[in-house]
Amino acid sequence: MLIILFYASCNSPTNSANATKDIIAEFDGEVIYANEINTIIKQELYDELCRIHEIKRKALEQLINVKLLQKEADKKQMTYQEYIDDYTNTQIGQFGIDSLLKRYRLESITEFREKSIYSVTVDSPTGKATRSFHLKGAIVNDLLDSLKRNKKIVQYLYPPKSPSINLNNLHAYYRGDLQSKVSVAIISDFDCESCIKAHPLYNSIYEDYKEKVKFGYIHYSTMPTFAEIASDAANKQNRFWEFQDSLYAYKGYIDSTAVFKIAHNMSMDINKLQKDIADDNGKKSIENTINQLVLLGVYATPTIIINGRLIVNSDSKEEICHLIDEELSK
Repeated sequence: MLIILFYASCNSPTNSANATKDIIAEFDGEVIYANEINTIIKQELYDELCRIHEIKRKALEQLINVKLLQKEADKKQMTYQEYIDDYTNTQIGQFGIDSLLKRYRLESITEFREKSIYSVTVDSPTGKATRSFHLKGAIVNDLLDSLKRNKKIVQYLYPPKSPSINLNNLHAYYRGDLQSKVSVAIISDFDCESCIKAHPLYNSIYEDYKEKVKFGYIHYSTMPTFAEIASDAANKQNRFWEFQDSLYAYKGYIDSTAVFKIAHNMSMDINKLQKDIADDNGKKSIENTINQLVLLGVYATPTIIINGRLIVNSDSKEEICHLIDEELSK
């Protein structure tokens, strides 16, 4: 910690015109500035801002739900609670409690206490006492889903910007407008289920912005995988992006048989691919990048970084495009 404090102190500007306004401590003729503290705790501050953002996001979602239901209540000249009760009773009268319990998979009720999870059947004394509330909640959630399908709901609540992450020294693959002032880096893993699902989304964003944004792809996993090593070898034949698409589309374990089948279908030079896969340089580059990402605070995939800023919600096209547009407009 002493090394970090010294580094932060030595690298903090102390002669700005407004520096005296930022002094937060003095001793023996020495001063400590607010920006020195911010440098040391920037990740903690960002984590706290993300926590606050998540609270706001949940509150916004709840407020949208309440207002949607209130609009429906107003149509029937009912109060909010009267409308919910009336709708719930109508559903129960139409389908019956047993049928609805099965529809919403409420044969048992899950309860939480501290870190423990408890499951009780709806026919138990505990279940009978609370099942009506669980059933009402499931019916109302189903109603909200149907209401939202018919509404265009646009949210303008965006997450905080992360501390800047420098990707310059990382092993990456690029396409798009390589001279653009805006870069989008996708940190991903061929064996990650979330990455596989997100791949078409990221490709669609690339198609929308490829004429004006620089797109990069960076490997991240616990350790270099055969798929990552093979894709790096494919890059030496200028076939990385096609090969990457095929790896994400492949159903099943990606072993040498799968890799060489894909390469054969792409009419690649198989002998060169085998040689480049065996080369240690590519493996070491991937391993070094994985280690560097850990030091930069990246621990999960997929992660999106736009101009050095990490995006929290990496599965939202609306959010990603909003931040790209924001950077392009600067």
